[in-house]
Amino acid sequence: MRRTVRLFTSVAVLFGAALAPLTEGQSVPVGATVSAVERRVPFHGTFKVTATWGRPTGINHASPAIDFQMPIGTPVYASAAGSVDFVSTDPRNCNPLTHIPPGGTYSDAIQWCIQQGMTGTRIRIRHVDGTFSMYVHLRNIRPGIASSPPTRVALGELIGYSGNSGIATGPHLHYSKINAAGTATIDPVLLVACWGPTRHNYTNLSALAGTTVRNDNTSCN
Repeated sequence: MRRTVRLFTSVAVLFGAALAPLTEGQSVPVGATVSAVERRVPFHGTFKVTATWGRPTGINHASPAIDFQMPIGTPVYASAAGSVDFVSTDPRNCNPLTHIPPGGTYSDAIQWCIQQGMTGTRIRIRHVDGTFSMYVHLRNIRPGIASSPPTRVALGELIGYSGNSGIATGPHLHYSKINAAGTATIDPVLLVACWGPTRHNYTNLSALAGTTVRNDNTSCN
């Protein structure tokens, strides 16, 4: 029997402006305009990217998403301003590695977790361009955050704390961008970080697996 082992994995603009061409790891001066499509790194600190999507880590995510390995309880912040349109609170963890049936596969174990409804604590935010950002595997959501009525959140506002809830093999934050129709995750294209007062742009996000992402604050506008 062959088993595929995946560590720290999970299931799951202002109009009219074009993206400027960037290279991964490029820094630009404070205040420079790079693109009207912008998301900020949703944490402070430096954490390892354990999975993205496509080659070479496409086995972890079938569609665009990024996993950041981090300790349980790490503060998570809104990557852009918007309105909370969905929250779910379920502290249970379902580790697929412990649920592979005899003669079965890792995918079978994931399906078992889904069938048990162990999808974890998560939050989704709708942004001004109609797209969404999703934050999954949280330990808990900040008090006062709700979807009915929708809580308005600012860029960089605390929304919850990372955890190990849902379908996961270890503590991490699963982050994704969802299209305006709410039907598919899409490439976030750009994540902006602050290195002290300097703005830093993470691009080519699918290639970040195995590297670290750093964000010091949200003050480099």
